[in-house]
Amino acid sequence: MVHAPVLLATLVLAGAAPVPDEAAMWKAVFSLEQPSVPAIRARAEADLFKGGVTAYGVLSKVARVGGMEQALSASGPATSCGNSAVARFRGGVRAERSSLSAQAAELLGRMLAEDAALRQRAQRSEDPFDRGLALAASARAPSTQVEALAAMRLEPDPKLRLWATAFAECFTRMAGKRDGGSPEALESVAHELAELADAVRAPLRCVEPGELEPGLVDELARGLAVSGGWSASNDSMELYVRRENGERVELSPACAVAAYDAVAAKGTHDDGLLMPLATVMVGSWKLRQVAAQRLARDLEHFPELRRNRLAADLVNAGHEVPRKVTFDSKRLEWNDAELEAAVRQGNPEARAAIHRLILCRNGSDQRDVALLGYVGTKAAADKAYALARQCPAGKAAAVAALVRMKDVRALKLLPEAMEDWGFNQEALKRALREGYTPKLGEQLLALEAKGNLQARSAVLWLKAAGVMKQ
Repeated sequence: MVHAPVLLATLVLAGAAPVPDEAAMWKAVFSLEQPSVPAIRARAEADLFKGGVTAYGVLSKVARVGGMEQALSASGPATSCGNSAVARFRGGVRAERSSLSAQAAELLGRMLAEDAALRQRAQRSEDPFDRGLALAASARAPSTQVEALAAMRLEPDPKLRLWATAFAECFTRMAGKRDGGSPEALESVAHELAELADAVRAPLRCVEPGELEPGLVDELARGLAVSGGWSASNDSMELYVRRENGERVELSPACAVAAYDAVAAKGTHDDGLLMPLATVMVGSWKLRQVAAQRLARDLEHFPELRRNRLAADLVNAGHEVPRKVTFDSKRLEWNDAELEAAVRQGNPEARAAIHRLILCRNGSDQRDVALLGYVGTKAAADKAYALARQCPAGKAAAVAALVRMKDVRALKLLPEAMEDWGFNQEALKRALREGYTPKLGEQLLALEAKGNLQARSAVLWLKAAGVMKQ
């Protein structure tokens, strides 16, 4: 019997390479996050390239975090067929290559392109992720592309087979532009792949409602497909549906209405199929009205916040909606669509809110209101008072102006400013110190006694400054 230490020593002496340590491979992967130190990154890549199957296992775990689409794109060169596949199935969205998962996928692509044994191992893997990486990596090595596509001809995963057709088209196109390329061999495999893919996918376009695939309706009803945007040119419009496998299906407006009706009958309501028609489309006013009527009828099926915004957009597009649109009076700058719809529906409170919104149109940052305190006129004081009453975001700054001008109305508004500071609390603290009066001090102490934390902070500030007695 030969003991393990003796056997290991014998192998080392015989020149056998030791099995790479997985912990060392993880350390090397995380070193890839140091691009500002080229020497460290270069050493990490060298260690990973020597790590074989162990390094591949670690890198693939990291690459999976970014998902299949990022890996397929990043494992090839920056302008590879992977990006073409992403563009075909995801409407031009490119993979983010700066993340660690993308860097891992890129390194995997280089390893697979150079190491035939590792590539063939990935092609035979039971995991679709590995098989997809092997395909994408062949974009780096044209001599491997026929082999890579041939491995895909019996691919059992329908989604990956569809991606393979996109790679096949790209490989064929690239071969035709390359000196000494062999597009014929690629075309043969690409044709076979396309036939296989057609067997598992429905047509990617619906022009007439009768062409609507029952399979697509079922996917929409089950949430395996969702509306995915639209495009319009002059009087024409197309709506898109994204399937679970990443494919984009193009629907004409008539098909979109038919799809919505068919899916709604199954209990699922996807407003993205109709909202562009009801609010943007100009080609068919009749279909525009039909889409709006469907959505107005089905508003109760959407979550409350979404329901209110849908109703607002429909009203603003000129449609009748039975629901009364509401708006948040404290967040007017974020509720312009709801506010407009409420006014169109005759809401008197919305008219007053519009005046407040326009007065506070820079409500996201009104710290400059505090400068009115230096003007010192009655008009400036009146302006500051109006802003303090009507513009929550400018309350602290406006009260600071009133305090600085020793306007008695500051006493009335100070409790509100302590409850809702808004912007420019520092201006209010400075004004309290420089425009301090005993009455202001009494009010701050009373607020502090009630547990107001802002008042307590102001009191501590004033006492530290020696303005208020200890």
